[in-house]
Amino acid sequence: KADLVQLEQVVVNLVVNARDAMPNGGSITVRTRNMPEAEAAMLTYTGMPAADYVLIEVEDTGTGMTPEIMEKIFEPFFSTKELGKGTGLGLSTVYGVVKQSGGFIFADSTLGEGSTFSLYFPAHDPVEVVETPPEPRRRSVRQGAGVVLLVEDEAPVRAFAGRALRLRGYTVLEAENAE
Repeated sequence: KADLVQLEQVVVNLVVNARDAMPNGGSITVRTRNMPEAEAAMLTYTGMPAADYVLIEVEDTGTGMTPEIMEKIFEPFFSTKELGKGTGLGLSTVYGVVKQSGGFIFADSTLGEGSTFSLYFPAHDPVEVVETPPEPRRRSVRQGAGVVLLVEDEAPVRAFAGRALRLRGYTVLEAENAE
């Protein structure tokens, strides 16, 4: 249950960073899958409770990151890119969107081999709400008893009203004017 535009921005930011981490080429893999609570319970990530998740992984075969860089990657304005090549807001934005959606993000990296960013979003199982349409209001239409004098100068209007009254059980006397 996440904002589609923000989720697209997250994936694009991660893929662009992965591309930039591979100056000599390589491969980027984006995977998604459902992760049941039992599997999530076996993970050792700090602060992430066992639950059903939707996992999005972005993996690259790039240069990887040192532990010192890994400690700072989600900080605003931190960048390893050359001056003018990045704002340092990409990963902090990714982090913010993931957290805002109730999710978790973790990065694993090996220098010289590449990095994997794993995003865990709480699985949303929409409960199908079957709305029963309101029952039409049933007007208690009383059957008429008696005689109605209907005075109407417009013949079509008089005919319509007269018919409606007759269908309700009234005896109708029609007149086109008061005379």
